[in-house]
Amino acid sequence: MLKKGKHLIVGLLMTLSLASCGGAGSGGNSSGGKSVTSEKTFDGTAYYDSVESRVKFNSDNENNINETFAGGKMSDTYWSTLEGVWQNDSASYPHNGMMNHNLAYVQDGDNTLLSFKGRGVHNRESDTVYRNGYYLPEGACIISNKHLGPGRFEIDMAAMPREGGVSAMWTYCTTTGSEATSQNEIDIEIGGNTTETYMREWCTSWTKHTSKATENVDVSRICYLNDGKIHKYTFDWYTDYPGLNDRRVDWFIDGIYIASIKGEEVPEHEMPLWIGLWFPNWSSCASFEEDYMLVDGIRYTAFDDSQYYEGCRSNPGYTKQIPSKAGIKTIDISETEVNKVSNGDCDSLDVCLQDSSYFGWIEDNASAGELTLEDGEDGKCFNLVAGEEKGEYLVQTISNAYEGYKYNLSFDGKLLSGEAEAVVEIHYSTIKGKSLSKETIKINLDSTDWKTYEKALVVPETAGNLRIDLVVDKGTAQFDNVSLVYQGC
Repeated sequence: MLKKGKHLIVGLLMTLSLASCGGAGSGGNSSGGKSVTSEKTFDGTAYYDSVESRVKFNSDNENNINETFAGGKMSDTYWSTLEGVWQNDSASYPHNGMMNHNLAYVQDGDNTLLSFKGRGVHNRESDTVYRNGYYLPEGACIISNKHLGPGRFEIDMAAMPREGGVSAMWTYCTTTGSEATSQNEIDIEIGGNTTETYMREWCTSWTKHTSKATENVDVSRICYLNDGKIHKYTFDWYTDYPGLNDRRVDWFIDGIYIASIKGEEVPEHEMPLWIGLWFPNWSSCASFEEDYMLVDGIRYTAFDDSQYYEGCRSNPGYTKQIPSKAGIKTIDISETEVNKVSNGDCDSLDVCLQDSSYFGWIEDNASAGELTLEDGEDGKCFNLVAGEEKGEYLVQTISNAYEGYKYNLSFDGKLLSGEAEAVVEIHYSTIKGKSLSKETIKINLDSTDWKTYEKALVVPETAGNLRIDLVVDKGTAQFDNVSLVYQGC
């Protein structure tokens, strides 16, 4: 029996201020469960700050976590790395789970972060797993060494910004070994499978596979979640919420309250804390080469003993190592600033089985010419030959490119004759997929020698996708070294 508290629920007081890269969303939410609270969301930080008016922290709890990566390392006391594969039953999008070689310490001046590398389906590094014609995406994961009870869970994180992967912090433990009867879990999940992916946070609570509640919250009034910035993600887990006589979880971004779930879907069992970047079977195709989730700090502070919980002693059936034994390398922050264009070196016309592209590039249906590989200045290059009536068009789309996002575009181009006509076009489409025709940008090729072209791009209002078109309208032209690097917002 849980002890019942007598405190009143604290009101939500403050008004939200809009973020510079957001501001488009409505702030509404949608529920997948029956036990979601009805409080108005996005009401500032007063509710976050007043937590100890509801329940006191136990600052002396031996399970508390304050991970700052001091000394450039992760604590062996707090964590183990975890290697394993789960939710891998999709024939179209198989993955290779979580692997230690995708973890790295990142030096950013005097500060150390922990990076979780996401390898998409276009990744063909020498150690990428290749199976049955597929290059398998991979992520990475860490897990707390202790089982944690009710309290405040926080992570300072820049989510991996590409569609198809999921950046997550969650608790999980099963007491029976079967999720049908015991799936104790609380989730923060960012990413997935739509143009709105990084406008929303999934806030989910489970007690078994058939007892689940979800808030899929539009948080774009606060920020877009792939803006490259470190945001503070929090959930507070209560087993006896004061004044409710019920279980409850509250979620926050940057200290701003966004959602709650209460009732029988909220766990009562202690659980390890998991943090990872992964490619589940319900997500869309990870059509990119690589990108990174970055973590700047992780904290857990236990609530006092007014919040009771049951034991959960299960041990995840995956390979675990303490961080000092896991071979985690150190890299510079510059290595996480990746080219968003897949197959940007233009050296392959092999076909990726998962998305039927030339590992990123797609020959447009309107093309009436010829596409081949030829020798360029440094290896191979794309050779586009226009048809008699129509040109030859090769395109690549970068999804989840929202208004105000800045990119540097660079490519090498060459006309094969003075009569040839070629251009690189930048098109934007709205979040709902409709074209923004007035925002087309054209960069004309003007040399029969190899030349580097550069352009600074700012994504216009209401956009959600950016598309690069390599176009030859007349004669023949060659393209190489196409690069699009995110510059912030």
